[in-house]
Amino acid sequence: MLLLGHVGITCGTALAVEAVLLRRMQGPDYPRGLAARLRQATAMLARRVDLRLLAVASLLPDIIDKPLGMLLLADVYGTGRLFCHALIFPVALALAGMALWHWRGIRWMLILAYGSGLHLVLDGMWRTPATLFWPVTRIATRAESTGDWLARLLQELLTNPSAYVSEIVGAIILLPLVCAILKGTGPVRFLRSGTVEVH
Repeated sequence: MLLLGHVGITCGTALAVEAVLLRRMQGPDYPRGLAARLRQATAMLARRVDLRLLAVASLLPDIIDKPLGMLLLADVYGTGRLFCHALIFPVALALAGMALWHWRGIRWMLILAYGSGLHLVLDGMWRTPATLFWPVTRIATRAESTGDWLARLLQELLTNPSAYVSEIVGAIILLPLVCAILKGTGPVRFLRSGTVEVH
C-alpha cells in the first residue's frame, strides 16, 4: 500500500470511531444527513487529535524502514519492510504511549502506535511472519537492486489492483477532509496547527 491508501484509510478509521462515539454521546440529537455527520465527526476528531501527526503515524514504519532497508542497508536487505514493520514496534509505542497518557496526560505516542499498528495491518504483514515477529524470528536477507524502485513502484501502481484500489479508496476518504481544510482552516493554518475548522 502506498501513501494515499495509508493516510486515507487511517484517517477514515479514526473518523469512523469518532462517528460512533458521537452517536453514543448525542443519542436522538445525532444529525441525520451523512454530510452533517461527517462534518461533526471531523470537527470532533480534529479537536482530539493533531491530524498532521495522524498522517505521519500512518506512514511511520515506511518513513523509518524504507531509507534504512533500501539505502543504508540495501546490500543486505533490499526491502523497505524491516524492523518497524515488526509487531514489536507498534506494541512498544502503545506501551510507552499508555504510560505517558497515564502519568502526564500526553497522547501523541498513542497516535503513533495507532497509525503504525494500522500500517502493519494494511501492508498485510501476516504474510511475512519472519518480519512481523522479529526479533523472535530473523528478517530474511535478500539483497536486490534498489536502483529501479521508482519504476517498480509505478508499475505496481498501474497494474496491481491491491495498489491502485487502495490509493483510490484513500483519496476518496481524504477528499472531504481536504475540502474542509481548503474551505475552512486553510492549508497554511492547517500545516501550522494540525487542526481543522469545520463550518
